[in-house]
Amino acid sequence: MDATILGIWASVYEGMNALDVGCGSGVISLLLASRAKCRITAIDIDKPSIVECAENFAQSKYHEQLSVEHNSLQNFCENQKDKFDLVVSNPPFFTFGKASANPRLGQARHTISLTYNDLINYSFGILKPNGVFSIVIPYSNRNIFVEQSKQVGFYLHRQMIVFPKRGMPPNRIYLCFSKDFRLFQEERLSIREENGEFTVEFKLLVNDFYL
Repeated sequence: MDATILGIWASVYEGMNALDVGCGSGVISLLLASRAKCRITAIDIDKPSIVECAENFAQSKYHEQLSVEHNSLQNFCENQKDKFDLVVSNPPFFTFGKASANPRLGQARHTISLTYNDLINYSFGILKPNGVFSIVIPYSNRNIFVEQSKQVGFYLHRQMIVFPKRGMPPNRIYLCFSKDFRLFQEERLSIREENGEFTVEFKLLVNDFYL
């Protein structure tokens, strides 16, 4: 669900050149492509994910807008000349704790191969001057991520705080950074009501993208 919401929430426009970091099965890229006629490059270091992503792209009516590459962000940026209008990522979440014994799961869930610092710095370097960087992270990591982003020159201009259920503490936050100062916007989204039903605002957000 994190990737789905990010693919719907991130700003996208026609003609944009976007980079999806840690693309997994390609959900974010596919959603962006469905919202605007833009070019999207998807990268991931996990080979099985790349295979699945490529298959999903090939079967999509947006396949001409999409490309996928088995690569790390670090290596991609060091060998990439073009700049991007958007970098979007649903990155490894956990910065602390024991990593999974399953290498693929550990790689996907822990910031081992892609630290927040690397993600922020490389994204800043590959963005155009007016480009934006959109990401979803645990709410508890918000302050440290914003502070690290500020140190490289990013301005936080948009955020959405997500609550898994109305009345519960937030567990996710969606952040959008730019290289120039912009007016700050804050949104809030509750996924479910106290009775477990999806909220009206969540249904409105995903209505055009879920069957």
